[in-house]
Amino acid sequence: MEKRDTLLLVDDVEVNRAILRGIFEREYNLLEAENGDQALVLIEQYHDRIAAILLDLVMPVRDGYQVLEALGRRGLLSELPVIVITAEDSAASEVRAFDLGASDIIMKPFEPHVVRRRVQNVVELNLHKLGQQERIEEQAAKLRESNAVMVDALSSIIEYRSVETGQHIQRIRMFTRVLLEEVARCCPEYGLDVRRIDMISSASSMHDIGKIAIPDAILNKPGRLTDEEFEIMKTHSQRGCEMLANLDRMGDQEYLQYAYNICRYHHERWDGRGYPDGLKGDAIPVCAQVVGVADCYDALTTDRVYRGALSPEQAFNMILNGECGSFSPRLLECFKSVQGAFAKLSQEYADGTRRTHPAAMQLSAAEPSFGEGELDSLQLSQMKYFTLLRYADATVMEADLTTGLYHLVYLASSDFELLRGSGRFEEAFRGFVENAVHPDDRALALQLLGEYLDEFFNEGLMRRSRTYRVFSHATQAYRRCEATMLRVDTGHPRQRKVLIIWKDADAADDAAAPKLADNAALGALLGGVQVCRNDQWFTMQKINGSLGALLGYSEDEVREKFHNRYLELIYPPDRDDALRQTRQQLQAGDAVELEYRLLTKDGRLIWMLDKGLRKMGPDGSEYLILVLMDITQSKQAQEELRRTIERHKLIMEQSNDIIFEWDIERDEVLYSANWEKKFGYEPIREHASVRIPQVSHIHPEDLPQFNRLMRDMAGGVPYEEIEFRVADAAGRYRWSKIRAAAQFNETGLPYKAVGVIADIDEERRATEALRERAERDELTQLYNKSAGRGLIEDYFAKRPAQEGAALLIVDLDNFKQINDTYGHLFGDVVLREFSSELRRLFRGEDILSRIGGDEFLIFMRGVPNAEAVERRVERVVESFRQMFRHDVLRGNPSCSIGIAFCPGDGQDFETLFRHADIALYGAKSRGKNCWLRFDAATMDDSFGLGAQQMVASTRIESGEAPDSAAQGLVEQAFRELQRTDDLEAAVQAILEMIGRRFGVSRAYVVEDSRDGRCTTNTFEWCNDGIRSQKPMLQQVEYETLGGRKAYLSLFNEEGVFYCPDLQLLDREEIRDLLTRQDIKSTLQCAIRDESGFRGFVGFDDCVIRRIWTRDQIETLTFTARLISLFLLKRRAQEEAERAAGNLRTVLDHQNAWVYVVDQGSWKLRYVNRKTRRLAPEARAGAVCYRALFGRSAPCEHCPLGGEEQAAARGTEMYNARLGVWALVNAAAVQWEGTPCHLLTCQDITDYKK
Repeated sequence: MEKRDTLLLVDDVEVNRAILRGIFEREYNLLEAENGDQALVLIEQYHDRIAAILLDLVMPVRDGYQVLEALGRRGLLSELPVIVITAEDSAASEVRAFDLGASDIIMKPFEPHVVRRRVQNVVELNLHKLGQQERIEEQAAKLRESNAVMVDALSSIIEYRSVETGQHIQRIRMFTRVLLEEVARCCPEYGLDVRRIDMISSASSMHDIGKIAIPDAILNKPGRLTDEEFEIMKTHSQRGCEMLANLDRMGDQEYLQYAYNICRYHHERWDGRGYPDGLKGDAIPVCAQVVGVADCYDALTTDRVYRGALSPEQAFNMILNGECGSFSPRLLECFKSVQGAFAKLSQEYADGTRRTHPAAMQLSAAEPSFGEGELDSLQLSQMKYFTLLRYADATVMEADLTTGLYHLVYLASSDFELLRGSGRFEEAFRGFVENAVHPDDRALALQLLGEYLDEFFNEGLMRRSRTYRVFSHATQAYRRCEATMLRVDTGHPRQRKVLIIWKDADAADDAAAPKLADNAALGALLGGVQVCRNDQWFTMQKINGSLGALLGYSEDEVREKFHNRYLELIYPPDRDDALRQTRQQLQAGDAVELEYRLLTKDGRLIWMLDKGLRKMGPDGSEYLILVLMDITQSKQAQEELRRTIERHKLIMEQSNDIIFEWDIERDEVLYSANWEKKFGYEPIREHASVRIPQVSHIHPEDLPQFNRLMRDMAGGVPYEEIEFRVADAAGRYRWSKIRAAAQFNETGLPYKAVGVIADIDEERRATEALRERAERDELTQLYNKSAGRGLIEDYFAKRPAQEGAALLIVDLDNFKQINDTYGHLFGDVVLREFSSELRRLFRGEDILSRIGGDEFLIFMRGVPNAEAVERRVERVVESFRQMFRHDVLRGNPSCSIGIAFCPGDGQDFETLFRHADIALYGAKSRGKNCWLRFDAATMDDSFGLGAQQMVASTRIESGEAPDSAAQGLVEQAFRELQRTDDLEAAVQAILEMIGRRFGVSRAYVVEDSRDGRCTTNTFEWCNDGIRSQKPMLQQVEYETLGGRKAYLSLFNEEGVFYCPDLQLLDREEIRDLLTRQDIKSTLQCAIRDESGFRGFVGFDDCVIRRIWTRDQIETLTFTARLISLFLLKRRAQEEAERAAGNLRTVLDHQNAWVYVVDQGSWKLRYVNRKTRRLAPEARAGAVCYRALFGRSAPCEHCPLGGEEQAAARGTEMYNARLGVWALVNAAAVQWEGTPCHLLTCQDITDYKK
């Protein structure tokens, strides 16, 4: 069973999803949908991974009730529990949700721990149910295996009782399986999957079970049965059904239904002349039809008491020609395909060979109803074929002249009844000629069996006709018949299959010979008109002069060198394909169109377009009239285009990014193959702007910005990029970055958007992990003070006007006594346990932070009223009081809490914190072990002075002083890197800060070259008295160090190379390099990205052989990763800036005036070539309105001064200086690291006149 570790959250309100996300994100992988359609797409993709669905009822597009209905129709509710979370508390709503299949209903608002527990209960029950179903299936498989053994035993009773059966039962099984597999391939409408084929094959063993009731005198009688005896024999099918009806206690009803149908109906025939019920056509179950053919074939090819065995070929012909009764035409077509397999099985399982038993078959479900409904395409084609034969009034025979097998497909008249023989084709045809053809014409007719036939195949002819007289029983006279032989081209040189058609010669159309006037206009065509015989060489009847001139050959040269064979003029590598295409197209009609190359006399290759028409000649052979045209120039252009496309494809395949192209007018998107490689499913291609917002795999939070990007591209914004999350094949959201650029048509309107989608998941998650670690308190994993404050201030910057909030400060009473009495380690345990309790009691969207040793800050957003907060605070106080047993701690542990509410007590962090702090002092003053909310009427700032002293005295560091300095170092490094614009100066400053803090001799950064062959020291800080090594460590090749692989092997799985004593290093080349730098001990931390190793950050001690502590290693490693993350980002930015040079080239080739303007100074930063030609004084550094418009002040209608949406739509402006009207689009961009605006101006002067 697939691991089910995913919850699907379906709610159109982002806040509701955020609450649920906070509850479950640590336990489950989460997928999110904001409407019912998107939810159904995700369910369809990931239903085998989803543990439960949390569904809101009221949503746009498709509501929760409709989602439940859709899941019910698809049969998914049995494996996917749905928990409805809604604010609708009416009884009717609950009844409807449960009736539609909901597993549980949770009303809003809800308690987080209650939701978590109820969801866990539902998930565990469902997983238990699914596990039980798997065990039941295993037991059912064992039962089916036991049933199979019983069926074998029962079949053996019949087999050993009848002297003629031998291994008949075993062969029937094998024949049935082989024929069923072919039927399943050719006739999918029967629904024959592997399970059903196994079941029917096993059930076929019971087809003759009723013979156990037939007297031995009849069953084993040598010779023909009398009519009375045959009637008794025919009862075996009914007797068998009566026996099977008593086996219903076996429990497998589907298997018994198959066995019953096979036993009763396998002697029924397609035309209704079978027994016992005279069923006709598809009224006969397909399982019985197949076993009927298998039984008939086995009866013919094995020795019976009344006659000897026939050859497989003879039996095959008898069944096809209806001598054993009528079978389904479709079934006979399948039977033809397995003729070889049947013959092989007849030999392998012949009577007297070792008996084998098949594996047990797997059974389930019910007997399907086959053949119902409308006709399938194959059946309809066969009906049309026989209708055409009736209309043409022609007798048709299909023959394989290699094996002698034949099949009389359609008999138009009894005059050809002699063709229905039971031997090989030659015997049947010779018997027909000798008894039905006029004596004077017999030699002509029998040519079919001699050189006439050999010539037909050797020359590769497709059609040949002869006319001779055949005796008519109706008129008692001979009539002229045209016998036409058509080659069935299988593409195999050794196969000789034909269709022979006999038709009244008087009714046949006279085939006119292909006549071509010696038309000068036709001859003047580039390749002319050429008449060729439709044989295997396309033999030319006459060489066209234009063709000879084109190739440089005379008519005599073509005759002597190429034997008038047009195929030999074709370039050898193209011959087989030209021949194959001609045969294929002629099977569908008389017209041919193909392209190939001809080889001229001087060795040049020329491309020809060949358009031909098939005609019948006076000699009864087919001819092709070919119109030839030289298309060499157009093919060369196509080849150049193909090479360009191939180069483009190779570039795309080398990239890990996804390249896309959005056709804005058709609203279709093309993607490179990397999409399916990366995400594992097909993307949305058609109606993209409509379907992506509704049913895509994009995270709902990222859909608004994705929709905005599509609107901007369609509105004419030249360039834009965003970061978003999209679910992969495993249901995990991956971070991606999309960069898109618009393409404009000649009228200045966008018609396409092209760009790339890059995978930034590892980079983004690494950044988030580092930020998370920098923001979290190491002991409790709650937010630290600065991170908690930052989140609260972010909330106040975006707080809805009427939303309420509460800030709580929690202080553990007398915590210093716990530390002093039980030690700091025990105190740490208390703090961790209390933090876990806080996480359990508060919601996922609440902000929990540790602001001191024993002091915590809690911020609750979106609180409905003060009573809800007070109830939660009461539970905090009570929970800590009950956390430890009485015999664990001396005294009663307790906490005190101060509360301040927003907006009543303040609307910013500083005010609320001060008031909550004052309230906390009040709680402490009242004897602790209680909570108090701020009251402005009874508490003032003077009251707060004592509070500050009181609270300050309780804040301890819980014995974690050694780690606090390290934590502060990490935070300081993170802030330095995050806030700086000069990364190089920041890295240098951090290296110095680390070096002095830990007393190392040298701190440095080493970066690999692009190809990874060498490495360079890019940053270095040296302590006092330490010699710089940076000049000596430039472009150091890894080969001089024993190879790059050898150096990388020094780093462990965490990317750390730690060597406390250089003399212990066994790599001689590396040890020598480090020794030359006077290094005694080193610690190196790898710089890695998605492509692998990119360098390292190193710390050396050149004074002593240093033993680094674990805390020091962790701190240095974490700081090194911080540096590497920002450094890699800067290197990527530098790479992007190098790519910007290419962007300038692209912009210079745009058919528009494009320029970049500094955001504050109006100065031009870039001007493309077309703009420079129009306004030569427009140069980088010039003011845009002066250089382009000749003005002394900014333009009144400048798009940079208007609204962003207006700029995106475009502004029409008139340039009086240049005398042109322009449609101006503006977009904010980063140009060389500076905020700027990119302006694109399309000339619309002609439209304004």
